[in-house]
Amino acid sequence: TGIKPVYVFDGKAPKLKCGELEKRAERRTEAKDKLEEAKELQNVEDIEKLNKRLVKVTRKHTDDCKRLLQLLGIPIVQAPSEAEAQCAQLCKENLVYAAATEDMDALTFGCPRLIRNLTSGQNEKVKEYQIGKVLTGLDITQDQFIDLSILMGCDYCSNIRGIGGKKGLDLIRKFGTIEGILKNKFGIEEYVNVEIEYNNRRIEPKKEEQEQQDNNDDGVKKNDNDDEQMEVIKEENDEENLDSDQDIDEKNKVDDDDEMEQTNADDSSSKKTKSNRKQMVPENWPFRGARKLFQQPLVIENEITENDLKMKDIDEDGMIKFLCIENGFNEERVRKSLKRARESKQKGAQTRIDTFFKMMPSSNSPNKRSIDVKQSNGKKPTATNKRVRRGR
Repeated sequence: TGIKPVYVFDGKAPKLKCGELEKRAERRTEAKDKLEEAKELQNVEDIEKLNKRLVKVTRKHTDDCKRLLQLLGIPIVQAPSEAEAQCAQLCKENLVYAAATEDMDALTFGCPRLIRNLTSGQNEKVKEYQIGKVLTGLDITQDQFIDLSILMGCDYCSNIRGIGGKKGLDLIRKFGTIEGILKNKFGIEEYVNVEIEYNNRRIEPKKEEQEQQDNNDDGVKKNDNDDEQMEVIKEENDEENLDSDQDIDEKNKVDDDDEMEQTNADDSSSKKTKSNRKQMVPENWPFRGARKLFQQPLVIENEITENDLKMKDIDEDGMIKFLCIENGFNEERVRKSLKRARESKQKGAQTRIDTFFKMMPSSNSPNKRSIDVKQSNGKKPTATNKRVRRGR
């Protein structure tokens, strides 16, 4: 197809993501319980789906992925923090065409173009989102789009219960910012200011920590010496498996939004309802910190060049050593695969159908047909300058 990929790996995780990590740990625990139920019911589809969610990615897995890509000549980028933010930056600098990810946060980071379902095969159609068209269609600014994303729920803070996409957009258009919404709708004028901090991303804990973690069901702890980052890489690399659940969650949010809006409309004169409204806003809500992370992400800026992202030749000797000697792959099959890969790279872009035809300039006047044209009297016109053949 002519697509030249660049793989971007996550770096440090923002500390505001700790809450999301706890939720992911809870989902993992829930997935374990559901897996046991699926095994009892012998539901093969659910077993396969849940097993994927429980796979843990270690540092060795990530390092092996990087090494394999480099041996194949595919460029990689190690992001200082969130991979989606770095993808957005590469796209802003016109180093890549688009960011291919299932995480819509790429648009919130200001990515000009987002591509989804790129690796879904024929199950889903590939979709391209352009942030300019999105903002024009929604009739809001990029900063308002960030606030809307926070209202609907993001990785860095919880959302306001009862506010989904439709109502959130209406509120942003009406009040302009989250501060305006909190002040005019909920009577809140004091906000929590949070400084942006990052944790060192640890993918694989030490052996003794892992043994302790296996025997401890207390969940994920909030400090640098824990293995809280264990869930991060897997969840972000497995967005396709969670995508359907996220769509369901979003639908539920919209349904809750409609129900809450109707309830508030019916009981708007009640002081009790007004008190309940305020309880919808999370206590000490760090939305300003989340906004900073979207507006000022930690990325590599104006340092990566086009030359850094060029495809290189496949290192066949290195591939044989890595796959066959170190990991026990069949050498004959590996060499055949490498041969196909080299031939594929030499072919270049896929041939388009219009390359078989010569483009002709279009004529303004339509082509006239001289046959089967009748005069007003119903007779065909006679040819004046043409020889007429008569029957014998």
